[in-house]
Amino acid sequence: MLHTGLKYIGFLIMLIFGGVFLLRWFLHDEILLDQLIAFVIGVIFYVASLFIKAR
Repeated sequence: MLHTGLKYIGFLIMLIFGGVFLLRWFLHDEILLDQLIAFVIGVIFYVASLFIKAR
């Protein structure tokens, strides 16, 4: 259960914040650090779910 929850939340965080980060970067030529940090947290959640599944 923890594996699927982390995987789902990590993917959603990466999708939402990564998408907003890319849109703001391409359309307005600005890099927002809070969006980038949230994307990295999503990646960490997703990778952690893969390690939890391996155990």
